[in-house]
Amino acid sequence: MSVLLGILLVGLTSALALRLQASWLQTSLLALLLIALAALGVQPWVLASMALLGFTTAVLPRLNLDRSPKVNRPPKAKRVRPEKSRSAPVVQGGTGLESTYEILDKVGIGGMATVYKARSRADGRMVALKIPQEKYVGDTRFVRRFHREAEVLAHLSHPNIVKVFDHGNVGDTHFIAMEYLDGEGLDRLIENRKLSIRSTVQIIARVAEALQHIHAQGIIHRDIKPGNIMVLRGAIQPNGDVDPRGVRLMDFGIAAGKVLTRLTITGARIGTPVYMSPEQAKGQRIDHKSDIYSLGVVFYEAVCNQPPFQGGYEAVIHQQIFQMPTPPKQVNPEVPQALSDIIQRMLEKDPAKRPGLDQVLEVLSGKWEQNPGLVASFYLGLAVEAKRGTLRLMSSDGVLARMWSGVGSGRGMFPSPPLAVAVDGNGDFWISLYEFGGGAVRLVHCFSPEGELKLSIAPYGMKFGEVLYPISVAASQEAVYVLDAETSTITKFDLSGTPVRRFGEAGRGKGSFDTPRMLIAGRHYLYVLDYGNRQVQRLSLEGEYLSRYAFRRSKESAELRLLGGLGITTDEHLLVYDADGQKVRKVSLDGQIVASYPLPVLEGEDASSLVEMRMHQGIIYAVRRGANRIHRIQENGTPLQPLEVYAAVRGLDLWFNPEEPRD
Repeated sequence: MSVLLGILLVGLTSALALRLQASWLQTSLLALLLIALAALGVQPWVLASMALLGFTTAVLPRLNLDRSPKVNRPPKAKRVRPEKSRSAPVVQGGTGLESTYEILDKVGIGGMATVYKARSRADGRMVALKIPQEKYVGDTRFVRRFHREAEVLAHLSHPNIVKVFDHGNVGDTHFIAMEYLDGEGLDRLIENRKLSIRSTVQIIARVAEALQHIHAQGIIHRDIKPGNIMVLRGAIQPNGDVDPRGVRLMDFGIAAGKVLTRLTITGARIGTPVYMSPEQAKGQRIDHKSDIYSLGVVFYEAVCNQPPFQGGYEAVIHQQIFQMPTPPKQVNPEVPQALSDIIQRMLEKDPAKRPGLDQVLEVLSGKWEQNPGLVASFYLGLAVEAKRGTLRLMSSDGVLARMWSGVGSGRGMFPSPPLAVAVDGNGDFWISLYEFGGGAVRLVHCFSPEGELKLSIAPYGMKFGEVLYPISVAASQEAVYVLDAETSTITKFDLSGTPVRRFGEAGRGKGSFDTPRMLIAGRHYLYVLDYGNRQVQRLSLEGEYLSRYAFRRSKESAELRLLGGLGITTDEHLLVYDADGQKVRKVSLDGQIVASYPLPVLEGEDASSLVEMRMHQGIIYAVRRGANRIHRIQENGTPLQPLEVYAAVRGLDLWFNPEEPRD
């Protein structure tokens, strides 16, 4: 009976709980308890009492005892904290300073100081307050340098140098009040690529004039960098001109003259590594030429959108001391040669070789816009590995005169750099390259010396007029010859691109070749470097075999020397590189060795690379393929300083100026 009563009470309680959405956990526990107690024989009145108690606890809280009509009440509003009003920035240790200047905003934080925009309470003038960071205030030498900056600037009066109105300290707060400049740092303008060549030139010219002024006072800035050059808002006009009054040289914190060198820490390298002069990087005594070097670094970065030296601190210091950077024009072909040249001169390691600021300003005043054109009687025609300017004209003393083409998808651009280059009798450039793509792809191209793509010939294939791997190209007065390394054949084209004949094949010599590697053309003959057969073959311009040139290792041995390069002189002598002896052999038409010249393997060069050679006006120009320097050897055997190309050379030929007399 007790069990049945317990079950009945459980059912009633559960039903009410379900109806009123009571807690299922509470209902379940109550039901189990009642059943268990009933099974143990607990009296029915006890079970009923417990059921009533459980119902009161689990169910009644869910009942809505308020019988008033239901009203849709708005949701409870969220608590909104009152917005804090914007206040002026707090200056650490600035007690007392606010009585003189109203601090309006924080405009910049440097490595050692913070700059605030403020208003002078005396006359309402806007100023920039420069305040040292608290951690440096205890350094007496730093404090002396800080106030020295104000003293230096207070005695300078130049439209391109930031003005100082006041300096001093209030308690432990030291400050400099200078003119407030609304603009952008040159570093930001460079980073955002907002500068044209014209704008850059005019900005650098204004900084050079500012440096002239401080150098005349016996002061060296010591920290020329883009972040210390401010260009005022609106100073750069749409046409690229810059308002001369819109450029300021700033931050004279480590500026000093000869009598003030003890203000710096002995032996310390003070400045920014990327912009340091070599003598500054070495901790040596410096003069005004150090500022000229640093300005050259800034100039370089502005026209190339990258600094001349990059890497970690020690790597940059090493480069500053020992390496010359790639000329700006080779990084950015849009840089006029005159600017590229003056920047390179400003970056000379030897201070005595750097130009004075008057010379720099002379170039920047307008000479940089003058294009001297091709004034030399001849130039070196180069094919190089580079994204821009894969074809180049370089003077015999290493000055880049012109560059065009490159790796890309536009007209006159190709998927890869050229394999070889040759100059024909009209002064046009012929290049060969490898590109797989069927008959639609042309592998030989002709450019004018102005960089215009004139012609594309030699489709990919094996039919007459087609080639597979044009490893070398040569040109005569009337034709261009393409050496196909895959088929060991040579195809002759006229200068309009029409194929004339094909000759050669794989074989052991006498018009057949084993791994032919190089081809050159003279006025009357073709020469083929038959690498696998260790010989050079001489052919007529129509492809008829005439003779060969080969050299024994010794008189007693029949084994032939390995030949690793080929060239020609303007008087029709042959130049052959003896790879075993690492010498250039000058050979007469009848095969006699006229002269021998050592060709050392320089650092970074591969001794097994093929050597391209030409000789003109008594100088041999020789380059190992893949190297970035051109050896120069005088006819008497004296080596000259190699020419730096700053890119891996793939091909070399001579380009003669049609307006100049030829030897």
